[in-house]
Amino acid sequence: METESLIALAVILAASFLTASTAAVFRPGPWYASLAKPSWVPPNWLFPPAWALMYALMSAAAFLVWLFAAPGEGTTALTVYGIQLVLNALWSPIFFGLRRMGWAFVAVMALWLAVLATTLLFFQVNYWAGLMFLPYLLWVTFASFLNLTMWRLNRRGAGATAGA
Repeated sequence: METESLIALAVILAASFLTASTAAVFRPGPWYASLAKPSWVPPNWLFPPAWALMYALMSAAAFLVWLFAAPGEGTTALTVYGIQLVLNALWSPIFFGLRRMGWAFVAVMALWLAVLATTLLFFQVNYWAGLMFLPYLLWVTFASFLNLTMWRLNRRGAGATAGA
């Protein structure tokens, strides 16, 4: 692999690591444990490996786009990819740090739109890159419904911290 490709891969992996690090800083704690949750909420232990898989697939997909995009073709796709990483990084501080489920839902919906756009753009550049983004789109769809459901279940019980 040439030096330029190694640098691109390192940047993509570092961006994913930085995004994931917000979830390590803003973790579920006693506040989250006290919230009403739907019966279909996954156990807490499932989230770290699921997100690790998502970040691995996202990084691999972004690298494929970087590798196989025609000159100028990958710029938009990788820019939108970067935007969705920023939106992804915002969710944990809003939900767990600020304890604002309403604002977290706004953030996760913006993330969902960015992930959808990234998926479509990645498909245009490389079929496998788009395919690798589909599990992430499904996971963020699920996370959006979970966020909305928890917000609705806790609007009154958790006081001001549940609101927007």
